[in-house]
Amino acid sequence: MQEQWRKAGIDLELRPLELATLLSDSIHGNFQLTFLRWVGANNDPDVSNLFFSSKRFPPDGANRGHYRSPRIDALTDEIRVEMDQEKTKGSLQRSTKILADDLPYIPMWFTDVVSVHRRELGDLQLSPTGDYDFLTTLKPSSQIAQLSPR
Repeated sequence: MQEQWRKAGIDLELRPLELATLLSDSIHGNFQLTFLRWVGANNDPDVSNLFFSSKRFPPDGANRGHYRSPRIDALTDEIRVEMDQEKTKGSLQRSTKILADDLPYIPMWFTDVVSVHRRELGDLQLSPTGDYDFLTTLKPSSQIAQLSPR
């Protein structure tokens, strides 16, 4: 991987780290490449302020890649205060286009979310946001035990 990136003009330093150090460095934006990925938290448009505003570098936010864009800053500020949903939708569309062009984060892989579970748990509705809210719909284990054949 290091050689492939070097050919693209990117100097990649590989460092083996203990998990606690790796997580701390990632959370504080001290990395070139990290294994972390965004899971959930992407179902609220205002979350773009937390991830992409230049005012939200760690520890004051989660813009861990230190992405800077005056246009995104202006749009995230608009999105946070606009009450008209149609205007917010337009600002979100413009910011999404800018982010798609700028690519502040480049995912190295995508994870499929697959549910393998007992029928007794019922029909689990997995969210496209990748969150774990479906866990709140699970039947208590005492009910599952009553449904299970012995």
